[in-house]
Amino acid sequence: MGLFEKKYCDICGEKIGLLGNRKLEDGNICSKCVGKLSPFFKGRKKSTLADIRDQLAYREQNRERLNSFNPNVTFGRNTKVYVDQGAGCFVVSRKNNFREENADIIEFGQVTAANYNVEEHRREIYRKDSEGRSVSYNPPRYEYTYEFTITINVNSPYFSEIEFELTDTRPDSRYTDAYRRFEQEANELINAVRGMQGGFNQGMGAGFAAQQGYGQQQGYGQQPQYQQQGYGQQQYQQGYGQPQYQQQGYGQPQYQQQGYGQPQYQQQGYGQQPQQAGEWICPACGCANTGKFCTSCGTPKN
Repeated sequence: MGLFEKKYCDICGEKIGLLGNRKLEDGNICSKCVGKLSPFFKGRKKSTLADIRDQLAYREQNRERLNSFNPNVTFGRNTKVYVDQGAGCFVVSRKNNFREENADIIEFGQVTAANYNVEEHRREIYRKDSEGRSVSYNPPRYEYTYEFTITINVNSPYFSEIEFELTDTRPDSRYTDAYRRFEQEANELINAVRGMQGGFNQGMGAGFAAQQGYGQQQGYGQQPQYQQQGYGQQQYQQGYGQPQYQQQGYGQPQYQQQGYGQPQYQQQGYGQQPQQAGEWICPACGCANTGKFCTSCGTPKN
C-alpha cells in the first residue's frame, strides 16, 4: 500500500505523479517546484522543507532583480556568462533567455575563486591492413582535442560552485588560433566575474569577446593579450622597452657593459698619446712599447 500511496507536494500542495516525487530530508516536493530552485543547487536530499521555502523566496526576489539587470558583455556559447559591470554582478545561464530561466544574480564580491582548466583528450588513429582490419600505426598515432572548463566558486547559502565547458568546438592543437582565442576568453571571463580593476572595463583589450562582436561595441580596448597585462610589444621585453641586454641597464655591446666606452687598450688606461717619454703604440696590435720593436708582435718602431 505504501509503495503506491498517493503523495502530495509539501510545498505547493499539489498531488505528485507516479514518477514526479522528489524526496527531502523531512518531506516531499514535486518536480515542478524543484524546477523553481537554482540550477546550481545540489543539496536537495539533505534539505528540509524550511530550507526549500527559504530558497524559493530568494528565487522570487532574484526574478525581480533581473528586471534591472543590464549586461554589457557576454562570454561563452552553450553556457553563457552575462556581466553587468555597472551593477557589479553577473549571471550564468544555459538558456538564451536568462530571465526566463531566472538565472541567479551573483555579486562580484561573492566570488571566492575563479579559474579555468584545459583537459587534453586523446584518441588513437588506426589504419587498415591488407585484410581490411583496423590496426595501430607503428609508432601509434593520436589525434587530440582540448576542453576548456570554467569553475567559479561563490559564497551563497544555496550553492557554492558553478562549472561549465567554455568550448563548443574543441581545438585540436595547443598551437592554433582557436586554442589561443579560448585561452584569452577564459582569462577575460575570470577577470570580469571577479570585478578586477585591470579587467575589461579598464581597457584590458579586445580579446575573444571583440572577435565575437562584443569588444568594440562595448567600448573596450583593442590591444593583444600581452598588452592587456601592461607589457610591451614583445614577450622578451617583460615591461621594458629594449632587448634583454638592455633590461639589465646596458645599452651597448659587451665591452661597454663594464663601463668602458673604448677598445681594449683604452680600457687599461691607455689613451692616444704615450703615458711616458719614449713610449709608443704599435700600429699593428695597439700594444704600448718603449723599445725599437713591439714586444707583442715584433713590428719595428717607425
